[in-house]
Amino acid sequence: MGLWDWILGAIIGDEGSRGRDRADSSVSVLDDATDDGLFEFGADPLPPTTLPLPTNSAETADEGDACWWKPPGVDRTDYTSGVDMDPPAEIRVVEELLVSHFDGHDLAMPPFPQVAERVLKQLRDRKCNMTQVANLIAEDQVTTASVLRMANSPLYRGLDKITSLQQSVTRLGANAVRTLMMHHSLKAAVFGKKSSNESLIDLVWGGSLASATVMRTLAKFTGIDAEDAFLIGLMHDIGNVIVLRTVTEEERRFRMTIDVRSFEYLCHVSHQEFGELVADAWKLPERVKALICDHHTYPAIDDPLRTERLMLIVTDMINQMLGYGPEAQYDLLGTRAVEDLGLLNSPLFGRCLAELPLKIEEITKSLA
Repeated sequence: MGLWDWILGAIIGDEGSRGRDRADSSVSVLDDATDDGLFEFGADPLPPTTLPLPTNSAETADEGDACWWKPPGVDRTDYTSGVDMDPPAEIRVVEELLVSHFDGHDLAMPPFPQVAERVLKQLRDRKCNMTQVANLIAEDQVTTASVLRMANSPLYRGLDKITSLQQSVTRLGANAVRTLMMHHSLKAAVFGKKSSNESLIDLVWGGSLASATVMRTLAKFTGIDAEDAFLIGLMHDIGNVIVLRTVTEEERRFRMTIDVRSFEYLCHVSHQEFGELVADAWKLPERVKALICDHHTYPAIDDPLRTERLMLIVTDMINQMLGYGPEAQYDLLGTRAVEDLGLLNSPLFGRCLAELPLKIEEITKSLA
């Protein structure tokens, strides 16, 4: 059962949709491209990077090679999700405020955009008219711009640039349009509260896109549906949005500026609790909610979401190493999560790691 059947059933309230398979009357460009390229993002490959490409396994042929996933002199293999700091008094005050909201009182949840909800409702019909979908999207200029931008992004771009909304919807296909609606909803939540602290906005939004990109890359090796993986990566730290909103209000109230490291600390201590509140407000399915609520604890062997949790742990480590999360360095291929996912001896995984920084950067810029 695909994640989108759960999403549609939960958001729209159509219990019958939960029993359907994931076959769709509209085929995404992504579906046709899954056997091509390292990242399954589209037809156009990226130019080769200057990083070394391993040959026989994910390990490099020469231990002296400067691979970002094995920094010189770093032998850390245990995953850490925290921020090592003793926060000053003013940050402790904000932390206490955040904790006081864990029960959801006096806390405004980011709304789910009406256009996105209507489009998802339309797409539950496998024989839906994509022209009607395009017409719904056209009612909102911001959503229209997002669709055009994504259709021409590295995720789905073709040989020619598309300027027509109808062409964009056709190129993306129903599955990708669904993903885009969730992407647009999260973006609206991140940017919904105006903040003068753009570095914090960039941290939340950039981290979400980086996570989605990495998760989609890992899906190639784990058997998890690529669209599901992208969505899980995009949404798993959604609680950071509530932290961002609260911090924005406190900065205005006390005319203070919270630095990035302090913000990362506040996110660490509260984002899973707030993520659960947003998941409830948006009526996200239990599978997604479970991953949002607990994605730092190492999963047990019998955990039904073990693969997804392992993927998120590897994703978080990669983000930390590449500057999209609290800074930490690892000998990535020596970590337990990489080994448990069976990625250690995969030549293709090593090549993906080499190209991943450039891929994340390009996708983040194109969808910003």
